[in-house]
Amino acid sequence: MRSSKKWAALFAVLALALVASSCASEDDDSAEGGTIVAFIPTTTNTYIAEWARGAQEQAAELGYDLKVLENQFDQAEQDTQVQQELGAGGENVVAYAWWPSDNEAGVASLRALSETGVPVIQTNQLPFPGSENYVIGYAGVDDRLNGRVAAELVVEARDHMVANGKQLHGSGGHAIVIGFIAGYQAGIDRSGAALPILARAGIAVLGEVDVGFGPQEGYDGAKQLIAAHREQGIDLVYAHNSSLAEGVIQALEEEGYHPGDDVMVVGGTCHGNLDHLLDGSEYATGLQAARLEGVFSVNTLHEYLSTGELAVLNNFIPNPAVRSPAYTSVNQIETVTVEGFSVADLCVY
Repeated sequence: MRSSKKWAALFAVLALALVASSCASEDDDSAEGGTIVAFIPTTTNTYIAEWARGAQEQAAELGYDLKVLENQFDQAEQDTQVQQELGAGGENVVAYAWWPSDNEAGVASLRALSETGVPVIQTNQLPFPGSENYVIGYAGVDDRLNGRVAAELVVEARDHMVANGKQLHGSGGHAIVIGFIAGYQAGIDRSGAALPILARAGIAVLGEVDVGFGPQEGYDGAKQLIAAHREQGIDLVYAHNSSLAEGVIQALEEEGYHPGDDVMVVGGTCHGNLDHLLDGSEYATGLQAARLEGVFSVNTLHEYLSTGELAVLNNFIPNPAVRSPAYTSVNQIETVTVEGFSVADLCVY
């Protein structure tokens, strides 16, 4: 379990790393205090809840109030929230954090926030092309990197099967992809980066569905693609996160497959428990730390508020690969760390 002391130490290190060289004078409180308003999807999603916890704790540490406005992955709802917030105008708002539910459809609201003159940072999804001028920078995951890491793990899993005498379908293996909801930029970026790598490795993607974020959606999506492609043969599954992969593994087992043997499953990022990674039914995942993303977002805003600029426009959190100990000589669940925190610290929530 995470300890409060470990998180406090981490927050302090990250804050100093971003602002130590150019902090405002302690006597000048113009850059500190006030309210940061974060527009984010619902915290019923456990990843987003972790982001919010990290952001809340870091905002308090730096002397800000953080106001979180959630939507049900509904851009129209988020647009209404922006209009209402701008219409109220009664708070000491010093910055906005923008996490769109639909990156393209949300550009008009992002522009409206930018036109207030209050600094806006985008988080979790890179700005939609053409909207970069509406934000002072970005802090969060690099989903293109995530997609590349995941695709390389899928290729590695395919090669592991071949090395252990498994007969593939087709010359390079057949794969299916279980993705986030349609239109969600993180899923677009992950698949956009991953699919060309799979193609170059000779892996044929039979089908892709955009279903959601959790085990039930992963289960439903896998059932759909298994029914459509069983006769062609399925060797590999790429799920955009390990929560989806959990449902995928259940569906595969119900349909007579043996994940970790005749089919390999890769989750794009850890999300939830580690059971399937531990037992080998999930070949690998990426370590994407939700809480660190919230911390990075607040720290990046604080740097801008303190100095009037950002040293780096895109502040990406790390995304190292983590393989199941069933396939490695070293237990990467125990050895892979980010900022001194383990896989269990950052992935189990």
